[in-house]
Amino acid sequence: MKHPLNIIFLILTLFSCKNQSNSELKKVELKAEIVKTEKEESKDVNKLKTIPNDLRKFGVFDFFDSDEIMRIWRFPEGGAVFEELIEIKRNGKEWSSIRYTYLLDEYIEKPEYQKIRKKQTLKLKKEQILKFINKELLLENIKPNKEDQICLCDIYLGEYRLNNEQNYFEFFLGEKGNNNISKVNLMKFLDEIISE
Repeated sequence: MKHPLNIIFLILTLFSCKNQSNSELKKVELKAEIVKTEKEESKDVNKLKTIPNDLRKFGVFDFFDSDEIMRIWRFPEGGAVFEELIEIKRNGKEWSSIRYTYLLDEYIEKPEYQKIRKKQTLKLKKEQILKFINKELLLENIKPNKEDQICLCDIYLGEYRLNNEQNYFEFFLGEKGNNNISKVNLMKFLDEIISE
């Protein structure tokens, strides 16, 4: 009588092990799929798909019209009627820097908001620009550090391109604990510019 029970126990154990190994395999496959999806989303989720209509009126179109370019989009919190773009470009050895304040589509035709629209040359020096525009902005640790932070604040989207390499990253000025020195310098610069 002992033998049949042992055989049944052995069969149940083997079947359980097979199910467990299938379950473990499915968990590994699921984790791999999640990681793959997160990587794909992080590449595409923050890309600004189109240039806003009011900004086109200022002549802002192509992301690829210069050797190196950084665009910093500011999306004010709290239902603002405008957004901003700071565009810093390099063509050869020459740098240019412009700040645009443009209206959201639903406010473009409203006369009372036209005075908000502006195009301002920033006249940044090359040394100022190079503190935050460099290859470090292409690193992967550029994600915003939002854990355990409550922030009712403007959100920024950075677009950086050098040759064929490009990176998109979201951040806010109250971010803490970031170890990307270029991004830290960029946040300091924006803090000064926005508070002017």
